[in-house]
Amino acid sequence: DMQLEKTYFTPTEVAMHNTPDDCWVSFLGRVYDITYLIAQNPGELSQPLSDAAGKDISHWFDPKSQDIRRWVNPTSLLEEYYTPMGRFVHIPPSDPSDQFQNNYDLPWWKVSFDFSPYSLFLTHQQDHKLHDPKLWIGMLSNKTRRIRIVNMLTKDEHTLEVCSEDTLDQIKDKYTAYNWHAGSYVWKRLNAGEMQVMDMSKTLEENGVEDEGEELEGLGLDPADFVPGLALYFKDDLSLA
Repeated sequence: DMQLEKTYFTPTEVAMHNTPDDCWVSFLGRVYDITYLIAQNPGELSQPLSDAAGKDISHWFDPKSQDIRRWVNPTSLLEEYYTPMGRFVHIPPSDPSDQFQNNYDLPWWKVSFDFSPYSLFLTHQQDHKLHDPKLWIGMLSNKTRRIRIVNMLTKDEHTLEVCSEDTLDQIKDKYTAYNWHAGSYVWKRLNAGEMQVMDMSKTLEENGVEDEGEELEGLGLDPADFVPGLALYFKDDLSLA
């Protein structure tokens, strides 16, 4: 899904969803909402997932195969999934068991569900009995940054942690938590002494707002003291974001 590949979350945003009733995890650069998975599999097998709520679990996986890490069990001498955190949903037991539910096509961590009409037709043709909702909800940001947003009409000021991959439109959507009418403003930045209108379809970097955090740290300065600012100018309409 191209849209999901352009939707980014910060580790802080993932960490906010840290309960079994609202459970996000990230791994291998993607973010998953596994709340439904936990609800559908109550009990011992969902506990490791609940314990991981809000965290990155990339260390559970082999980066090359993108599958759960494997090892040779010293007792059985058989290769199996390595789950020191405890066996979880869709991980088979070490010993053969008729209690293991294997009525699924792929384990949850390998599936990005497609609900296009054609896909649903194929699903029906293949007589799949369960349609799980989509678990993959977006990408984990490779790098976050802070931006200061100043409303020139009200003089309100907010500092947001955003993804470096976010476009200004995506940052605007996040800013609506502070100003529901964010779409009623022109977004500008100071450039060579003049206020320049920003391209909302581009990222901060693409708009010339460079991330100087690493450079500042190299100079022994705290980047938190040098957060770049954007100015919002009211357009005199009350359109919603």
